[in-house]
Amino acid sequence: MNTSKAMRAFILICVLVGVSSASMAQEAKTLEAARTSAKIAGYSMTKVQRWLGDVALKKIEKDTGLYHPDGRFNYQDAWADCYPFLVWAAWLTDIDALNGPVRGALHAEIKHCPKGFFTDPKNTFGGSEYVKDGLIAIVEVTGKDEWFDRMKAIQDAIWAKPTIDTKYGKIPSKNVEINGEQIQALARMYTMTGEKKYLQYAERLADYYLLPGNFAPTRLRDHGCEIIGGLGLLLGVESVHNPDKARQYLPHMKKMLDTVLEKGTNPDGIMYNTLGRKGALSDGWGYNYVAYLCYDMVADKPVYRKHMTQTLKNLAKPLYQNYKWEGNSIDGYADSVEGGLYIINRLPVPEAIAWADSEVASNIVYAKDANKLWGTMKLQSNGVRTVIIHALMHTRGLIMRPWRADLQLGAAEYDKGLTVVVKATGKKDFTGRLVFDIPRHRIYMGFKKDWPRMNTMPEWFTVDPARKYTVKNGSDGSSAQYTGKQLHAGLKVDVKGGTEQWFKIE
Repeated sequence: MNTSKAMRAFILICVLVGVSSASMAQEAKTLEAARTSAKIAGYSMTKVQRWLGDVALKKIEKDTGLYHPDGRFNYQDAWADCYPFLVWAAWLTDIDALNGPVRGALHAEIKHCPKGFFTDPKNTFGGSEYVKDGLIAIVEVTGKDEWFDRMKAIQDAIWAKPTIDTKYGKIPSKNVEINGEQIQALARMYTMTGEKKYLQYAERLADYYLLPGNFAPTRLRDHGCEIIGGLGLLLGVESVHNPDKARQYLPHMKKMLDTVLEKGTNPDGIMYNTLGRKGALSDGWGYNYVAYLCYDMVADKPVYRKHMTQTLKNLAKPLYQNYKWEGNSIDGYADSVEGGLYIINRLPVPEAIAWADSEVASNIVYAKDANKLWGTMKLQSNGVRTVIIHALMHTRGLIMRPWRADLQLGAAEYDKGLTVVVKATGKKDFTGRLVFDIPRHRIYMGFKKDWPRMNTMPEWFTVDPARKYTVKNGSDGSSAQYTGKQLHAGLKVDVKGGTEQWFKIE
């Protein structure tokens, strides 16, 4: 069925069931939004699949099984910033590769690592980077798989013999980047395992920074912003698991957050690289704002919401179109958009969504050059990461398995549910499974609430495994009920070549 026939069928169905003209207009608008998103996400996911097969998988050594994205083996770059997005790309577009050579690379890394490597203080930075930027990002989409086991083992090694004495207990480092990473990791480790030692370790670090008073990090970009997001996430976790501690931290957090706004932002709310100094703007501005979102959730009132909403609206200004966050490096664009998407996920400001679409198309996915693929070194891998997050915003977290190069997949939400469009642009018929996202924050991470956080795959539209949903096929008018568990396992979809299928999920 072509697009015009599908629309006529949709209108006929609406008339037959007595849908109002206003409702028809709204549903038609939602359908068109899903089609637009399908073109955007389809292009991006196909390019990610090509990158995976044509570039990234070839960097896995046949003899050792190790992933060598830039020709070297190290934890702070290759395994922290490159390997996780090899995993994401395979998870999104090639599940066989994920469970084959990509998973095998983890086994090779473990085998390659010398015994006791991460208990040595000189390797704390590499281990912390691997956990926070690498394994956390993977665990956020895979849950308690082998990657989680590796994350736990490294965290236990880092904290086996901390060497720095403080009045709050021993900690493994005084480096603000490492400690910010550790707070983020430990908060997750606690909720995923229930082991109190992880929360106690995180509290040592938070006490070390917050309780003396007047703490505010001077560096507001990467290698400094980790502490802000870490403290925000920990505040959220404490509000559920140790409310007295959260109340103790709350005024200190507000003072820190207010100081950053007062001394570290331009009039539009975008942060500078350094607190108290004007100049270049930080591509980590969005990473920092996740802590403000957490604060509002814990305080249970919109303390910073109005400010953040206006900041997102300000992205429409010409200054932020193709702004060179790190010169011509893809990494600056990728980090700025990633952080922005974390905030857009909670505050869907139209101006900010349009900004993200434009920045991704022009500077990250290379929409005007279909032949241009990314490399595998860390700055390029970060580009792949952001393209995936952005594409899933346009599918509302849905993925199609198996992915095929001629597919388009997009979705748009409306007041009752979700409209989904699947199109096979080529001549060949397609059969696959449409996989719905679940509340990973609760099921995988153990969070009571979906705390805003760094190094995550944001949730957009999720299905509760125990709830029933009605799926209406807008192309032929049929409908059926499924549980969220069934939708997460995958809804069977058949699409004739050159046509589309579209669905409503309520």
